[in-house]
Amino acid sequence: MRRGDIWTIRPINHPKPRPGVILSVDAWNRHAPDVIVVPLTTRSGPSRPAIRHARLKQDSFAKCGSLAAIPKDRLGHRLGHLDADALAAVEREVRRVIGI
Repeated sequence: MRRGDIWTIRPINHPKPRPGVILSVDAWNRHAPDVIVVPLTTRSGPSRPAIRHARLKQDSFAKCGSLAAIPKDRLGHRLGHLDADALAAVEREVRRVIGI
C-alpha cells in the first residue's frame, strides 16, 4: 500500500465499506499497524476535491475534513492510484482544513 492508493475501507463508525485514499507516507505504511486515509463520498461539498478514477463507479469527492487513521485490517482491496494532480488537490485541501 502506497500514498495515493485508493482502497476500499471499512471505517470504524460507518456501516458499509467505502473507497478511501491512503494519505500517510510510504515509510509509515510499511511499518505502522494503521494507515491514514481520506474517505471518498459521492456528495460534493466544501473541502471535497473531485476524484475521478476508472475503478470508481461514480464521480467521487475526497472528504478532507474526515481524515482518519484506521487499522490495516480494515482495508479491503486496492482499486488503483490517484494521478499526481488529484493527489496534490487532496494534499492542499487537507493542509487547509487542518491549518498547516
